[in-house]
Amino acid sequence: MVRVKEYFGNVWKTLATTWGGMRITGKYFLQKPITVQYPDERLPIPDRYRGIHYLEQEKCINCLACARACPIDCIEMEAIRHGKELEWVSFTLDYQKCMFCELCVYPCPKDCIHMGTEFALVTYDRSELNHDLLSFRGMSREARIRMKEAEEKKKAKEAAKAAKEAAEAADSKDEKGEG
Repeated sequence: MVRVKEYFGNVWKTLATTWGGMRITGKYFLQKPITVQYPDERLPIPDRYRGIHYLEQEKCINCLACARACPIDCIEMEAIRHGKELEWVSFTLDYQKCMFCELCVYPCPKDCIHMGTEFALVTYDRSELNHDLLSFRGMSREARIRMKEAEEKKKAKEAAKAAKEAAEAADSKDEKGEG
């Protein structure tokens, strides 16, 4: 008798737990799926997310404030200064070292380096994790034009100064010859 009672008790527990599981499954079966098919679809990213950096190169003055603020020295910048204009050589960020702390963003006086919302750093080769943030190398077209204009103004000033000195020298010769 005990065995029959135990048998029907086990059957009842099996049916009860199966019914509980099927009730939960049925509840979610009729709802819209919440799975995101990642490569094709992406969830919205918060505004304060700290992803891959981007640089507004036209604003940057190569002050090295971001490189000095980086606690692990993963930012390397190199530019040649031509008066006020910059000729960019490199602006690299090594993501093997970067801890995405955002400490490089705040000291920038021109607010030209930012943390983006891109997060995919998938690669087979670690050397590809050394990103160059420059959108162009050398000087921008506007900077070259400004530099040429400045050189022309400088040449015109030098020519005017030389003409003035020549006129003063001629006047002093005339004064010496008369005297």
